Amino acid sequence: MYSRYYIAGFLALGALLAAGCGGTPQMGGDEECMTVADALWTAVNLKQTEFLDRSEAEIDRLHTTGKMPEDAFQSLTATIAVARAGQWAEARKSLKTFIRGQRPASRAT
Repeated sequence: MYSRYYIAGFLALGALLAAGCGGTPQMGGDEECMTVADALWTAVNLKQTEFLDRSEAEIDRLHTTGKMPEDAFQSLTATIAVARAGQWAEARKSLKTFIRGQRPASRAT
């Protein structure tokens, strides 16, 4: 059977490919999405699976209600899988890149 590290690596690679050459998947500046990304950051840094579970539930809710774009959802879900595989440092690195890559929402003039 495949090790959890292999599966986590595969999921992370899938998220990167889903993002394509366009850069980091964007959450569109939605405040709730940014708040849940921040909560996920806390969960990963503290290595807290309970916080990870809560963040995952919120990410699922935001995706289901259409507030979180598919590519951002896939990226964050892959990061969660990496953390669940015990690769907290890799999850942190991936999430840091994701958060830093967010651009402010464009404003209509």
